[in-house]
Amino acid sequence: MLRILVFISFVSIVFFSCKENLPTYGDVLAKGFEQKSYKEFDTTAYLKVFHEVYSKQKSKLHNPSWMKELSDSTEGMTLIAGHLFDGSIDTLLNYFERSEEHGIRSSYFHTTEIKETLFSLRKLKPKDVAESYPLLAKLDLLGTDGLVAYVSSIKYGVINPKRLYGRYFVPQKRMNYAGVVHLLDSVEIGPLMAGIQPKNQYYIQFQDLLENGNLDNAQRTKVLMVLEKLRWMGESFPEKYVIVNIPEQRLHIMEDGKTSQLMNVCVGETDNPAYTRKGENHETPVMQGILDAMQVNPVWNIPSSIVKKELLASVRNNPNYLASRNMVAYYKGKQVDPSTVNWQSDSVEKFRFKQNPGSDNSLGNVKFLFENAYSIYLHDTPAKQMFGQTNRAVSHGCVRVEKPVDLAGYLVNNEKQAEKIAKEITTDSITKSRWVTLKRQMPVYLTYYTTWLDDDGKMVSYPDIYGYDPRLKEAMKKYWTN
Repeated sequence: MLRILVFISFVSIVFFSCKENLPTYGDVLAKGFEQKSYKEFDTTAYLKVFHEVYSKQKSKLHNPSWMKELSDSTEGMTLIAGHLFDGSIDTLLNYFERSEEHGIRSSYFHTTEIKETLFSLRKLKPKDVAESYPLLAKLDLLGTDGLVAYVSSIKYGVINPKRLYGRYFVPQKRMNYAGVVHLLDSVEIGPLMAGIQPKNQYYIQFQDLLENGNLDNAQRTKVLMVLEKLRWMGESFPEKYVIVNIPEQRLHIMEDGKTSQLMNVCVGETDNPAYTRKGENHETPVMQGILDAMQVNPVWNIPSSIVKKELLASVRNNPNYLASRNMVAYYKGKQVDPSTVNWQSDSVEKFRFKQNPGSDNSLGNVKFLFENAYSIYLHDTPAKQMFGQTNRAVSHGCVRVEKPVDLAGYLVNNEKQAEKIAKEITTDSITKSRWVTLKRQMPVYLTYYTTWLDDDGKMVSYPDIYGYDPRLKEAMKKYWTN
């Protein structure tokens, strides 16, 4: 927890001498403002005023409970103890005033009030030091709250996407009180504010569009939503990676910011609002990971959701359905003979089902895996005709790739091995399943951008197939610039 030792450390540096008594905060104020009356600064009296100011300002604060805890530990001098005279608050205001470069209104960080309070404090010539207490308290309170809100907004985004969408699976770092304490214990305002500015290359390009792109209102709104989504990402793209942009329904292999390979994909279908948490839909989730393995001629372990919603109905209508689809059933780990099963019984819902390798396997002849808890992967498909459709949101959530041979060849990064895998993938008579560990592990991103930039930096738009944008737009309204 923050301590008044922050202040003591500061004054020790400013007033270091051979004197036995360290300077008081009143001495610091008197020297900084060149006003002798500040020498009479009374911490107890100031803290009483601080609590009064807190009560008046509480409704404006973004994190009132955190501000209360901080002020209790610093005696109402969280920010002003060490930063009132080192130019840090001016630096802070400079970044706040430029927050519109991020599409966030500067007033969200109390910018005008902090600026006016600082100005009033600097021109104040108090006969009684108590005249300064309300200004000092307001500056510390709004400055600290604004700083925490700014760091949180720029580093992590102003909205938590997990509160908007049921299938947003990218881990999110959010500010918590322990993080706030750590931040303010060792904060140097200038380096901090410079260091948290997003470095993502697309973020910087969209910032430039926002400022210099001569955008109409609709385009501006789209750019503002992209900036927020990129803040959620919280990192830059690597030199090489695979990205599936769900609304675009295509996969890009990216190298040095350019598309080296491009192919259509099929993504998850949806009939209900895409932010539902009830598992009603099959939309492909937003997530990321590392492609590190392939299974050639894969076995499909059929998800229980598909079993309950689709497979059992087909088997009950046609007892030969499993055999016709190269599928087998298991109960307690043992394969069962379908002809001996009463498929009308409720107990069959406890069965597990697999589809063996073959030309009719729903995963096609190869699947590409990255570790995740949701059984999502990229894979081939026997339903090649789907790639010619405009709307390719037809899967159960996984991503079907149009050119699995090309993707496999790129990932293995070995000509002989690529030729061998290509033969296995394209030869229907080869049905032996095997695993391939990828020596060159590749970052993969499943994203949802209805607005993006092509390789030439031109803004392009895609259909909002899951209806994500209106929900984000509504949530962001109170943060946006006009």
